[in-house]
Amino acid sequence: MRLNYETSLSGGKTVLCPYHFEHIEKYHEWMKSPFLLEMTGSEPLSYEEEVKMQQTWRDDEEKCTFILLSKELCEKYLIPTTDDKIENEVCNEPPLGADFIKNTLDAMIGDVNLFLSKEDNEESESVTDGDQNDMENHCDRRIEMKQAELDLMVAEENFRGKGIGKEAACMMMIYGAEKLGVRKFTVKIKEENTASRHLFENVRNTVFGMIHGNQSSPLYLLMFSLFSH
Repeated sequence: MRLNYETSLSGGKTVLCPYHFEHIEKYHEWMKSPFLLEMTGSEPLSYEEEVKMQQTWRDDEEKCTFILLSKELCEKYLIPTTDDKIENEVCNEPPLGADFIKNTLDAMIGDVNLFLSKEDNEESESVTDGDQNDMENHCDRRIEMKQAELDLMVAEENFRGKGIGKEAACMMMIYGAEKLGVRKFTVKIKEENTASRHLFENVRNTVFGMIHGNQSSPLYLLMFSLFSH
């Protein structure tokens, strides 16, 4: 979507940056891996198809994607900021400097995505007036409450098992809740993908811990479900 096309999110271990044309070549190489195709439930695409897919991610307002960067490898290119865009214990939102995308291609390690849709009617009807008022304190009143399917991939094997996927998922959920009006997230995981199932259980516990620790956060309306297929 255009909303996040010039946005970066910085955590302790990873930086989320928008998916630009310059990222396509490396992303296309990732998606030649039978293992990654199997674990993500994806179909192999030609390079030309990948270019069109990147344009779709940029232009479709129901899709939000970020490329994961290793913060260790790209931190020197981040511009320090004191602006309070998204600023909390999990992530902040520094501006992208000139040539940031070009300078950080070697720091690419994966991606995280949201597929947005309108919230189920029965879920919307369960919201009290007080809950709605609290949400509107954090989200633009023009933003319709939404639900989203979350996808996550740590493509570079050397960066798995280091807490990067968990941090990236939490950052994406915070961004979705605060900026996009999402309050219900779902994730689909293959039955045999025990690593991802464990990761998202930890994500759920982390997010709910933040909810209970900060009652003013819009995340307290968020519901999280795990699915297998």
